[in-house]
Amino acid sequence: MSPSIIPANRLKKILREGKSAIGTMIVEIRQPSVMQVMANAGLDFVIIDNEHGAFNIETICDLSRAARQVGVTPVVRVPEWSYAHIVQALDAGAQAIMAPRITEPQQVKDILQMMKYPPLGRRGSVVARGHTDLKSGSIVDTMRDANEESMLVVQIETKQALERMDEILSVEGVDVALVGPTDLSVALGIAGKMTDPLLVSAISSVIEACRRHHVFPAIHMNDLTLASHWATKGMRLVSFNSEVGMLTQAAAGAAASIGAAMG
Repeated sequence: MSPSIIPANRLKKILREGKSAIGTMIVEIRQPSVMQVMANAGLDFVIIDNEHGAFNIETICDLSRAARQVGVTPVVRVPEWSYAHIVQALDAGAQAIMAPRITEPQQVKDILQMMKYPPLGRRGSVVARGHTDLKSGSIVDTMRDANEESMLVVQIETKQALERMDEILSVEGVDVALVGPTDLSVALGIAGKMTDPLLVSAISSVIEACRRHHVFPAIHMNDLTLASHWATKGMRLVSFNSEVGMLTQAAAGAAASIGAAMG
């Protein structure tokens, strides 16, 4: 059997081995070398934000390829659940799709139909693109391997998603449920209150639902103390801040320390 032309999904392997994963969001920096920086820092995955970030498909392709080459799994958050946004990101080399604003299970089923090749879905077949590292090979083997290595991350950030969480997470093909605490706090009427008991209870309920349905729970947090807290509570994937946020924090800390030394 010839080697697969579909690169292995390192994040999927880490999770299946019972380990946890740490990542961040890429929201602004277009230079592919940012992925080498993330790898050097020890991160396992990056979320390339195409919902709020200003990235076109060429940039997504460059960032995804650079990430894979240094052993960091590229997750692309799409702006909407359209065939073009999902399939172009996958063909460009994304190894996971992150779907925002989920409210009901049918949306998840529709997304999976776009993500997966036949017989699991209706994604159009192609080789010699970013997802195969520009290699050609067996169409049948490529479709099978791509279906196995791709991941779906659904965001839990709406009241409807909380109310229908068991239905959403029971859809076959969902790999990860990621809590978006900021939007979820807005939806719950407690905007920005990251330690409010109502939000804490909601996040805990996501972890429990993931355990029931054998889905990996995840969260994105900008506060390092809270990110670490939720890691101890069972979150298997923790995304912290963004490349811009971490750069700003480091620069601000240095400016304050040096400024204080200067009197």
